[in-house]
Amino acid sequence: MNDTIIKNSKQLFFNQVRGVIEELNDGEEFCNVTLKVGHENNRNVNLVLRKKHFEELVNDVVIGDKVSARFYVASRKKHDRWYTTANLLEMQKEN
Repeated sequence: MNDTIIKNSKQLFFNQVRGVIEELNDGEEFCNVTLKVGHENNRNVNLVLRKKHFEELVNDVVIGDKVSARFYVASRKKHDRWYTTANLLEMQKEN
């Protein structure tokens, strides 16, 4: 994967998913990329990233492109409820 925001080399393995870009949403502080994944049962995967990394990761992709994305999952508890986010680290166009 070429475009990366991984800064720590201690963790070697991350989650990976392949799919077709459904949405590219540019926000003020956080942005997200939504992929359509699956073969027989299609489902959407929404990956979040900070604004400062959005431009560098999505500069050569458009809606409809097939991509491979690497991400990590993080959860936090707020008001006695858990919230989980998939954070985008790398994305590369598939051939």
